Amino acid sequence: MRAFAVDTFGAAGSVHDLPVPQPDEGQVLVRVHAAGVNVMDPLYVSGALKDYLEHRFPLVPGIDLAGTIEAVGPGVAGFAAGDEVYGVASKPFVGSGSFAEYVTVPASGISPKPGNISDADAAAVPHAALTALAAIDAAGPQPGSSLVLVGAAGGVGSFASQLAAHRGARVIAVTSPASAAQAQELGAAETVDYTAGDAVAILRERYPDGVDALVDVHSDAEAFARYAGLVRPGGVAVSTRGPTGAAAAELEARGVRYANANRLPPDRLPELTALIDRGALRVPAVKSYPLDHAADALAEMAAGHVRGKLAITIG
Repeated sequence: MRAFAVDTFGAAGSVHDLPVPQPDEGQVLVRVHAAGVNVMDPLYVSGALKDYLEHRFPLVPGIDLAGTIEAVGPGVAGFAAGDEVYGVASKPFVGSGSFAEYVTVPASGISPKPGNISDADAAAVPHAALTALAAIDAAGPQPGSSLVLVGAAGGVGSFASQLAAHRGARVIAVTSPASAAQAQELGAAETVDYTAGDAVAILRERYPDGVDALVDVHSDAEAFARYAGLVRPGGVAVSTRGPTGAAAAELEARGVRYANANRLPPDRLPELTALIDRGALRVPAVKSYPLDHAADALAEMAAGHVRGKLAITIG
């Protein structure tokens, strides 16, 4: 099979000819039509996470996928060859990902694909939307509550904005002028231009009594702490980035709950599918690359400031 892989950390990578994997107990073999590109993928191939996770070479990146089941392994029930699915290629190591014509996936990591979107759009959903759902679950927005969203233009932020608005929150998106229209189309009631000055000061002027919640999918620890200062006592500040935990003690001291949100298990995918199928959750704009140009997609993701999502189309 054709698969994009790197042979050493930091290499540009190329399309390799690799054996088609076979499904083990509890796994399915998926013929991949499209693979989502996530912020973790360039970190995997660069070696930035080599001290935290096992990496195997040739290293095929890719977390998200959409495709058709080719075969089912022993012990798998509820799926059959020919089923159209999407999900995450979760394994206890890095290197057997979805940037390939075929990938084995735990049956627990997939769900029937939404029927009204393309493979590229479906592949853009799982990791980002499950992470966004974790953040919104942690924030617990109520109808009429105010929620500041930092990082609204990317994949996680685009889903988080819609999920919060779906629950009745007033979403205030911190974004650039180029992404303001997209943020409003995807659930934001208003936007704050972070290029026009100090976004925290602008928000404090607009909301002198504070806001009910913060969901920050972008900031480092220092910036997160400043945004979290906008949350009134009794509120919650949520981050999807680990280093922000340094602010937890100060927040708790003034009555603001801190939460770190990580991707939810794939068993929540049917919940997202239902929202997509009835038009209540839209996939942000997806920029697609063919497998032969997967290195370009990784470079674009590594450079940051991706609007919407990136995907690899495979066939």
